[in-house]
Amino acid sequence: MVVWFFDSWLGGKLVMEVFQEAFPALDMILEMDRENAPYGWKSHEEICELTKNGVQKLFDNWADVVILACNTASVHALRWLQNDVFQWKHILWVTIPWAEKVVEMWYKKIWVLATEATVRTRMYKERVHILDNSVLIEEIGAPGLVPLIEYEMTSGEEIDLLLRDYLSQFSSDIESLILGCTHYPLIQKSIEKVWWEVHQTNTFPHIIDPWVEAAKQFQFWMERKFPWAA
Repeated sequence: MVVWFFDSWLGGKLVMEVFQEAFPALDMILEMDRENAPYGWKSHEEICELTKNGVQKLFDNWADVVILACNTASVHALRWLQNDVFQWKHILWVTIPWAEKVVEMWYKKIWVLATEATVRTRMYKERVHILDNSVLIEEIGAPGLVPLIEYEMTSGEEIDLLLRDYLSQFSSDIESLILGCTHYPLIQKSIEKVWWEVHQTNTFPHIIDPWVEAAKQFQFWMERKFPWAA
């Protein structure tokens, strides 16, 4: 059995590494569309078409399961791909496991840091409110971070300058901060450092990495769909 991961850039590597640690017996391959990256600045139509082409390539290469490791691609294209393009194929994403975790932890004030294209969909808020509409959830677009991270700039003044702008828009009393892009775990230390500089509080919001939660839920999905390989 082969599980393929699709992403526009480097973030997919981080997602696949989390899954590899959890499922060492499964064969996993990463496909990156670096030619057209980053997706976070593109229109809905462009993101859907690029994601469809990438996923088609993976199924042409006999993928059993495709996991959209790009959060921007997931929130824009996943439903369309599942319902209209690849109805009889297995395509997964990471938003639902994260939403379930938020509700499970009883958080009531949550902020999301994501790409502009992801924030435009308001998908995080939608998924959480399906489970609990009393949760206050706000999403902030963070243009500029992904290209810097791709050039291995995970700390330093350029990253900090952008983070000061984005994190200053957050309320200091939030309970949880969601890393809504697969690249952002690479700058988590910078996020924490700048948070203290900006807010000067005694507490730091709990950071949820959606990809870790997705890997946990993948086990249950495998037991239902491919019990012989779970």
